[in-house]
Amino acid sequence: MRSRSKNLFWVFALLAALSFDQLFWEKPGGINFFIFILLALLGGLIPIWLERIPIPWTSYVLLAPIGYFAVMTAFRADPFTSFINGLITLGVVVLFTITLLNGAWFRFNVRDHLVNICKFILNCFAGGILFFVRTKKEGDDPSVDPDEAQMADASKPARNKHKFLPILRGTLLALPILVVLTLLLASADPVFSSRLRNLFSIFDLDRLGETLFRLVYIVVLAYLLLGAYFFGSVESKAGGPESPEKPLIHPFLGLVESGIILSAVNLLFALFVSLQFTYLFGGTTNIHLEGFTYAEYARRGFFELLAVGVISLTLFYALSNITRRETSAQRRLFSGLGLLLVGLVGLILASAYTRLTLYEAAYGFTRLRTLTHIFIIWTGLLLLAVAVLEVTRSLKRVPLVLILFIIGFGVTLNILNLDRFIVTQNIARSLETTSDEVETELDTGYLHSLSYDSIPPLISFYNRAEAPDPLKDELGGILACRLAALDSPQDIPWSSWHASRTRAVELLQNSTESLADFPVIEKQGELFVEINGRTMSCSGYRAPEMFDD
Repeated sequence: MRSRSKNLFWVFALLAALSFDQLFWEKPGGINFFIFILLALLGGLIPIWLERIPIPWTSYVLLAPIGYFAVMTAFRADPFTSFINGLITLGVVVLFTITLLNGAWFRFNVRDHLVNICKFILNCFAGGILFFVRTKKEGDDPSVDPDEAQMADASKPARNKHKFLPILRGTLLALPILVVLTLLLASADPVFSSRLRNLFSIFDLDRLGETLFRLVYIVVLAYLLLGAYFFGSVESKAGGPESPEKPLIHPFLGLVESGIILSAVNLLFALFVSLQFTYLFGGTTNIHLEGFTYAEYARRGFFELLAVGVISLTLFYALSNITRRETSAQRRLFSGLGLLLVGLVGLILASAYTRLTLYEAAYGFTRLRTLTHIFIIWTGLLLLAVAVLEVTRSLKRVPLVLILFIIGFGVTLNILNLDRFIVTQNIARSLETTSDEVETELDTGYLHSLSYDSIPPLISFYNRAEAPDPLKDELGGILACRLAALDSPQDIPWSSWHASRTRAVELLQNSTESLADFPVIEKQGELFVEINGRTMSCSGYRAPEMFDD
C-alpha cells in the first residue's frame, strides 16, 4: 500500500477519535453512536477504496447488521436493549475487520475465530507501529524502476531537510502577524471575540486536568483505530479459514467414554423430565399465592433450567470434537445419543418456559423475565439447528449458527420493544381484574422505573375512556412524576438525538393540562406527587415513610 494511503489511515483514525470526544463527552447517548461507528468504518474503507483493493461482497453483507444495531441505539431507550445493540454492533465490526479482505466469516470455525480475534487484539496494540515500520515489496508501485527508486530514496533526507526549513521559517514569521491581526479583529467584532474566547477556553487552567485526560484518550483511541485499520487492510487478507476438514481438536476420547457421559446425562434428564409433566400440563392450578408454593419454586427454577440447557449444548459440542468415531456404526451411535440429549434438553427448556409463563401470569412481566422468555425461545431454535447439523455431519458450522443466533436475539429485542411490551402486558393483565383490585395487582413502582420506551403505552392507557379510575390515578401519578423530571430540551445537543426520548418528551408535554390533577412538589431535593390526597414519592414511586419535618 502506498505511503499516501497509509497517511490517510492515521489522519482518519485521529479524526474518528476526535469525533468520539465531541460526540460523547458529557453528552447522553443517542444518534452519536451511529455517527461514530459510521466515521470509524469510513476511515478504514476510504483508503482501501482509493487503492482499489478488492473487498469481497460477503464482507459488505456484515454492514447490514452493523448499521441496523447502531441505528437502533437511537430508537430504543431500555438499558439492556441499548447495551445489546452496542455490543452486537462492536462485535460485528470486529468480525467485519478480521475478515475484510477474505470475506470468509461464514466459513470460519471456532479455531479461526479465536486465532483471528487474538491477532486482532494484538494488532490493536502493535498495529499502529507496524503501519509505519512495515514495508512490503509487493505493495510498491510497479511502474517505478527499482534503481531510480533507490536513488530517489537516497536523496529524500536532503530534499526533506531543505523543504522543512522554509516551512519552519514561514510559520515563525506568520505567527506574530496572525496574533496582531486576530487581536484587532476581536476588538472590532464582539461576536468574533466571543467565539475566540470559546475556542481558547480549553486552555483554562481550571480545566487543565480534564483537557489532558481527553487528549490522552483521544490519542489512545486513534492509535487503537489505526491498529484495527492495519489489520483490516493488511492482515485480514491472509486470515482466511483453515481447511474445513481439519478438526478443531484431534479426537482423543474413545466412544465408550463419551457414550457413558452422554448416557448418564440422558438418564438424569429423562428422570427429571418425567417429574416435570405435572408442572408442564397442570396449568395455573399448580400456583398458590402464599406459603412455600410452586410459584416460589418456579421463580428460582427457570434460570437453573436455562443454564442446564446451555451447559448441555456446550458439553455435546465439546464431545463431538474430541470423540473418535472410526466406523459408521460408531458415528450413528454417537449421533443417536446426541440427538436424545438435544431432545431432552428441549423438554427441559419447555419446562422452564412453562414455569416462567405461569409465574408471569401470577406476578406480571419484568425485564428479566421477558428477556429469559426470549432467550429460551432462541435457545430452542439453537437446539433445533444443532440437531440438523449433527444429522448432516456439519457441526463445524456451529459458529455461523451462533452468529445468526446472536443477531436474531438482538433483532427480536428491538422489534419487541421491551419496556413497551412490559407496560402493555402488565396493564392489560390488571384490567382483567376488578377495578378495586388494580392497586394491588399493578406494580406501579416498577412501571415508573422503566425507560422512555414505556411512556407512549402509559399515556395511551391513561387516555382510554374505559380505563377504571384507580388505574387512571396510578398512571397519572407516574406520568406526572416523569413530566416533572424531564430535562430541558435545550440541554440536549443534536448529537444526542434519541427517537424514543424525543417522542416521550413530546407526549408528556402535550399531556401537561390533563396531568394537572396530579400536582408534583419538591421537598428536600426529592419529588412527590399527590394522588387523591395521598402523597407518593416519585423516587421509586413509593409512599414516603416520613414526609413532614
